[in-house]
Amino acid sequence: MILKKINIKFWTRLYTVMLSVLIVTSCADLEEDPGEVQLDPSTLSSDSALEALVAGMYRKIQNDAQWSAFFIAGYGGDDLSTRSTSNKVGFRDSDWRTQTPSSDRLGNAYGGCYKAITIANTAIDAKDNIQGDQETIDRLVGEAYFMRAFSYLHLTRTYGKVPLQTVSNSNETLPKASFEEIYAQIESDLQQAESLLPDVYPNIPAVGTRPNKGSAKAFLSRLYMHWAGYPLKDASKYTLAATKAKEVIDGSYGFALSDDFRGLWTEAGRFAHSEGVFTLIACTEGCVIGNRTTGRLGQTNSAGGWNETFGEIAFFDDHKAAATADGTMQRFNDTYILETIPTKANTPDFMDEPLITNRHPMYRKIVGGDYAEETYTTTRNDINRYFMRYAEVLLNYAEASGRSGNVTADAWAALNEVRARAGATVDLTAADGTLEELAFTERKWEFAGEYERWHDLVRMERVADALANRSALEDVDVSHAKTPSTDITGEYFYFSPIPASQN
Repeated sequence: MILKKINIKFWTRLYTVMLSVLIVTSCADLEEDPGEVQLDPSTLSSDSALEALVAGMYRKIQNDAQWSAFFIAGYGGDDLSTRSTSNKVGFRDSDWRTQTPSSDRLGNAYGGCYKAITIANTAIDAKDNIQGDQETIDRLVGEAYFMRAFSYLHLTRTYGKVPLQTVSNSNETLPKASFEEIYAQIESDLQQAESLLPDVYPNIPAVGTRPNKGSAKAFLSRLYMHWAGYPLKDASKYTLAATKAKEVIDGSYGFALSDDFRGLWTEAGRFAHSEGVFTLIACTEGCVIGNRTTGRLGQTNSAGGWNETFGEIAFFDDHKAAATADGTMQRFNDTYILETIPTKANTPDFMDEPLITNRHPMYRKIVGGDYAEETYTTTRNDINRYFMRYAEVLLNYAEASGRSGNVTADAWAALNEVRARAGATVDLTAADGTLEELAFTERKWEFAGEYERWHDLVRMERVADALANRSALEDVDVSHAKTPSTDITGEYFYFSPIPASQN
């Protein structure tokens, strides 16, 4: 498998309004032109040109991350389901782990990440040529390292082994790298970002909408969680995962759990909290890139929706039972749409509807936390896309502490902080189970519907067990007579194939 050359032509423009460059949705004037040569890093000589280039790097990710297909691997989790009618077959292939290189929807994550990597390589290679304010230059180069690491982490979590391209203007054809090589590159890039990024990013609308030093530490923690699990299973990395998460918790990076869980997925509340460790902001006005993973596509047919991304029935039932038992019904109620559907007065309880395609659980995180008309009637809105929330940092610390054998009062406190926000009034202790398994289960409910569950199942090699718990009703797909794969083990099933177009 080789990495196809991605050629980019750049025009840089310094905006007079700094905010338009500084927020994630900034729009440097970049266009792809396969007939043009890449920009020579030696021609980048000013911090203003570098700033516009870096803004365009985010734009490349946002162009593809606005679509559900960017998170195609996440459909394999036991928390998410879809259907195979219309143009949803690619999602169903991932849902049932029947993907092939020719499956639909495989290209967004691959192409989007490598486009961002191409720009990051140019910025990194140009760093010694840039003249201007050194603090600004360091920050921007730190962002390039961070985004290259982010992109490779998303690629390897999605496709497994992928090519590593770390220099600009290279025509070399590259084979797929090993997991060791990919993880080492991500680690190196995040360490560079950690050293260059500020504690708090200046002049942005909310913490996390551009990465800071804490963001780099948090993604190192995520990397080490995967490094410790499948496929490398280097358990020594759990200590590093806990250490980096604790540095974020103890640092002054501005992150905190929101006291309004439901509001995280609303347009009105998107800047009213500090939970986003790394967040892409949708903006339907100005930059014209909205969030197209939300709204109508998360609703059932009976609610006037598209049935593209909804919950699995057994997972919903288990979540409800667990929430009832442990006192976290507040989070459960904030996770699913349970009230009467505004647009369909005759469907007060969607779970009682007889047809499977009409009775799937609907996620507030997808439809919109407040179920506002401006989101549930559209397929494009301004709800934030969280690539990591502070809740993950807390749960990484708790789980990694347990798995490394370093169980502390602080680690228990991290777990219970997430649970308290969920509505629990009683803390978990060792009498309730091991810290690592309680934290792993807490992730299951905390990140339901956020495309993260699949990656947790893979790293802990629990895919087969989780999908064996699928409701029998999920095994029916009359549209295309499809059935789920029954042999869900090993690299072939744990990772999506690289798109055939990239062969």
